[in-house]
Amino acid sequence: MIQVSNLGKRYGKKTVLQEISFTAQCGECVAVVGRNGCGKTTLMQILAGVLKPDGGEIRYFGKEPLKNFHYYQEYCGYVPQDLPFLEELSVKDNLKLWGVDRSAQYEWIIRAFDLREIMKMPVQKLSGGMKRRLSIACALAKWPPILLLDEPTTALDLYYKDRIQSWIREYKKMNGIVIMTTHDEKEIMESDKCLVMCEGYLRETGTESREIEQIKRMMGMRLEDFSRI
Repeated sequence: MIQVSNLGKRYGKKTVLQEISFTAQCGECVAVVGRNGCGKTTLMQILAGVLKPDGGEIRYFGKEPLKNFHYYQEYCGYVPQDLPFLEELSVKDNLKLWGVDRSAQYEWIIRAFDLREIMKMPVQKLSGGMKRRLSIACALAKWPPILLLDEPTTALDLYYKDRIQSWIREYKKMNGIVIMTTHDEKEIMESDKCLVMCEGYLRETGTESREIEQIKRMMGMRLEDFSRI
């Protein structure tokens, strides 16, 4: 499971994250929502080991990755908003660089993300949606128990949004944990719980349809109102 306690992050005088705490169990998908610039991506980068927090604790299945970076590599697959590819190389070569070709789940990954017919294409010629599918495939190279997705269905059409959501359901059945940032109502409702961020603070809410309006209201609150919830 994931246990996050009192994470904080500052850039100079600006506090980006303040006392962030939450848990996630095996087989859960957690949606992180909030206005642009509220700190969602910073949180994801800390959870993935890209940034160090200024305080707080992270535990992945009882291990402390802040004390041993190896645990990030062992437990996490991360899909950032800015996709980390070598654009001039083919899809196949990028998959090799990430080690997907050595994965025991290689054939499943290629089939699940419809990559077979674009293997020889240079990444620079792919659409945004194709790149997004490739990025998730690369994050699965080591079949990690935790998958961190920063707006995973950005630039995807409705067909592939549904495919990704279907895949997340399958991953959860295998006891995988998904943490994802999103602005998509359907993705929020498909999640097991929702974490709403406002200027670095975090509040947990449910994800049923009657709670979507509450989430929207929380996203629109001023900080002084949000912090009193």
